[in-house]
Amino acid sequence: MADLDLAFGAQKLKGAAATGAGDALVSQHLGKYAVLALKGQLYSAYGTALALSAPATATIGLMIWNRPGSGVRVHMLEWASQIFATSISCTGVLLAAGYQTTTPTTVTAATFYGRTLVNDIVAQPGKVSAYNIATVLTAPLAIMLLHHNTAAIATTGEDVMSGSFGGGIVLEEGAFVTVAAHGAAAAASAWAGSFLFAEVPK
Repeated sequence: MADLDLAFGAQKLKGAAATGAGDALVSQHLGKYAVLALKGQLYSAYGTALALSAPATATIGLMIWNRPGSGVRVHMLEWASQIFATSISCTGVLLAAGYQTTTPTTVTAATFYGRTLVNDIVAQPGKVSAYNIATVLTAPLAIMLLHHNTAAIATTGEDVMSGSFGGGIVLEEGAFVTVAAHGAAAAASAWAGSFLFAEVPK
């Protein structure tokens, strides 16, 4: 048995059954991610105008890498994705995952990476790294199809696709996930998307 924190106050509920994951009683008036956001553990990463690549060592696509020594586990929560220029050979968008303990090379930082607790005029990054472009040692493995892409979108692109990982994908230190093209790469500057994720101290 353990004491359970009441999220919006200094009180504890004595003797409640709780795990070691920092459980808290919360009001549903504020939604499921409110406590993570309030604690400064909820983060967003965004990339835009990318020629999304198929899974490869030279990756182009939004990547989250939980670098060794971060002291956190990354719980992937939500995603959004859009192809906004005709990409005939890119038949879809998928999620790929990999692992390495050395820093990726030839990197371009994500367009945005910061916590969703907004209290500054500049982004406040956390313990991980977010890239639009990175070179890794071993090509990541495709693990999940996110959405379809059709060639018949002229030049207007498609609606934003989105979904939830529900916290079911967890990145230990050294692990990474990246958005990748299904089929062939997307056209130049054709993709934009984002991740919502939690960085939870071990």
